Amino acid sequence: MINILLNDQAVTVSAGMSLTQILEHQTITLNGVALVLNAEVVPRSRWSHIMCQHDDKLEVFSVVAGG
Repeated sequence: MINILLNDQAVTVSAGMSLTQILEHQTITLNGVALVLNAEVVPRSRWSHIMCQHDDKLEVFSVVAGG
């Protein structure tokens, strides 16, 4: 198990979980969100390939369209 910060909340997850798996585990809808991992925006195409590490900081933002 590892500890991460998810939107400034301490969360314990299994080691080796991808960003996609963490979102699903936290019941966060994958559509309409953007991810920032350790102050870097992560393209959606990479979410399933990036595994969180101990003490990572993950921020989830809702995407809002406007005009």
